[in-house]
Amino acid sequence: MLRADPADYRPVWMLAFYDQAELDSLALSAHLALGDYSTAEYHAHRCLSALRPHMIRSRAITTTRLAHAQLAQGAPDAATATAMKVPAEAATQHARVTRMLQEFGAALRATAPGSSTAQTWPDHTATWRMAA
Repeated sequence: MLRADPADYRPVWMLAFYDQAELDSLALSAHLALGDYSTAEYHAHRCLSALRPHMIRSRAITTTRLAHAQLAQGAPDAATATAMKVPAEAATQHARVTRMLQEFGAALRATAPGSSTAQTWPDHTATWRMAA
């Protein structure tokens, strides 16, 4: 998209969805799948800075993926702090976000068992159940 002529016609649906945030989101997913976690984190930050305010679900998904990238780099405290930024509403009302956060919790327990962050996370998610 960046190499295409910006003056070329593009349908409204394409302009509404395929922007820089979406491209960074796709790159984030690809680098996570490849195990290139530092590059995934880079694209997550770029995506979050470019997402439009009304894209709450996309922001929650990107934030969760960022937390996964941070955890995979050996930063459980930063990863947990990032995951805790996902709003309770997004965490409980969007099945995909819920599943991704459950996977984050499992990965956190596996990589940092017994740590304070491994205890902080379930305490935090318990507040979601009370809010739901």
